[in-house]
Parts: sequence; C-alpha cells; structure tokens
Amino acid sequence: MEKTNMPPQDIRLLAIDIDGTLLNPQKHVTPCTRTAIQAAQQQGIIVTLATARRYINTAPIAQELGITIPVILCDGALIIEHPDGGVLHRQVIEAAVAQQAVEILVRHGVQPVVHHINGMIEETWTGLSEYDNEWVTEYFATFPDHMQRLPYIACCTGQPDPLRVVAFTSEEIVHRLIPEISLLDCAWNMTRRGSYGTAELTIMHTACSKASGVQALARQLAIPLEQVMAIGDNNNDIEMLQSVGWGVAMGQAPDNVKAIADVVTTSNAEDGVALAIERYALRASSHAPSNSFNRATCL
Repeated sequence: MEKTNMPPQDIRLLAIDIDGTLLNPQKHVTPCTRTAIQAAQQQGIIVTLATARRYINTAPIAQELGITIPVILCDGALIIEHPDGGVLHRQVIEAAVAQQAVEILVRHGVQPVVHHINGMIEETWTGLSEYDNEWVTEYFATFPDHMQRLPYIACCTGQPDPLRVVAFTSEEIVHRLIPEISLLDCAWNMTRRGSYGTAELTIMHTACSKASGVQALARQLAIPLEQVMAIGDNNNDIEMLQSVGWGVAMGQAPDNVKAIADVVTTSNAEDGVALAIERYALRASSHAPSNSFNRATCL
C-alpha cells in the first residue's frame, strides 16, 4: 500500500493498542481518551483493541469503552467477538515448531508459557516449577485458572497447535534467545518491558502479527486498510502501524517505532490517544454532522 504524508479522508476503523497506548502509566483510561473514543464511535468510526493481552484481561476494558465488535488479541493470533465471546479468527503455530521454541527456552533456563484457546476457554500450559522466576510467578498468580504444568517434552509435542509461546525473562536473556528462535519457522517479537516488569519474547505463526489481525478484521468488516488508523507504542505494533492507512506512534515509543509511523502523538501520560483521534480520525470525518472542531475538547 502506497503511503502519503496525509491521513485518509475517511477513517472507518480505529485499532488501538492497550498497554502503553490506551492506558496511562497508572493503567487507567483517562476521561479525555474515553471522550475521544466515544466521539469517534458517535461519528460511525468502528473502534477496536489490538493487544498482546488475552481476552480475560481485555474484555473489561472493551466493556468500559462500549466496544461491541471483535477485539484483536494475543498479538493478532486470536480475534474474539465482544461481548458474545465467540472465536472469529485464530492463527496458531504448528505444535512441532512451538515445541522447538520450548526446547530453546528450556536450554536457556527460561520457563515457556504456552497459550491455547480450547473452545472459549483460554488455557496456559507450562513446564514444572524449576524454571519459574518472579515474573512468571506473578503472571501465574494473576491468571491461575486453566493452567497446566507438564513435562517439557509434552508441552507441545502431540498437543493441539497453540496460539503462541511466550517467555518472561530479562532483556539480556531474550537477546541470547533471538538468534536461535530466528532459525525456526515462526514469527517473533520482543517487548523490552512488558506488563510484568520484564522483557517478553513472543513466538507465533510465521504470518501472525497485529497487522494480520487487523487485516482479518478489516476484511470481515469490508473496510479497506487505507481507511484504517492504528495507534501503538511498542515493537509488536510495528507491522500494524506500517500496514494501515494511518499509523500513529505514541510519544514515549522507542525510536524504531516512531521511525516507521506516519505520525507521532504525545505520550500515554499526555492523552496521546485522545489527541491522535481528535487530530486525525475526527478531522478526517469532519464532513459528518457532528464536526469534531465544533465540539468541546479536553485537550
């Protein structure tokens, strides 16, 4: 898709990352951001979430924002209807490849976290506790339901294809893992500091990313990618920001994320999402009866 330096004239779908983007540093949706999202919805713009999170900790945020369309989860590996909860789309990684990733992690002393969707139940499979660290311990304590501990050889071997394999460990260890993971038939992304206070490495199907999730949802809604705007802040947002008609990076995003975006907004401590919606999504839809420039704004 050929890019221009101007936002589309008619943005019809808005995909927003959650952590570091939608949420402020205190992990809240600010009143300004909520107001901007509601204004977009009132003008007929479809708003969804595109996140590394699972449905269990995404659904409450979607509910808070009045989102009633599918949400993109697990870095694009899963799309779930909200609020009904049905699976609209999944993109799994072959179990044999996932097992290779598990074995690489174990060789480096890293506990693999394997995510599955079984019907509508989100499951976590992992190894025995010998490689637990403070970060996975916190993660397992946060999501204790539907967790299984298995011998490492059985984490993926002979099992259904999982959505992804995740490692919670130090950035130094992630950098040691990447050369070996890169040799596998997979896609991967690294977050330097995730929600659990450490680096995260996610291993997925070779064609899977938030971009593939946005593309699948846009097809379902019959919306061209040129009419999609996405907002994100981290490495796992890069493909998404590049693939849509207008990609917006948050002000605190790393330089490599800012470099590929069409524009950079303010940080998540400064209502960057609200500012981006007002400036680009509502500006592009200014022909609608409720003109954003005539509305009171908290920016």
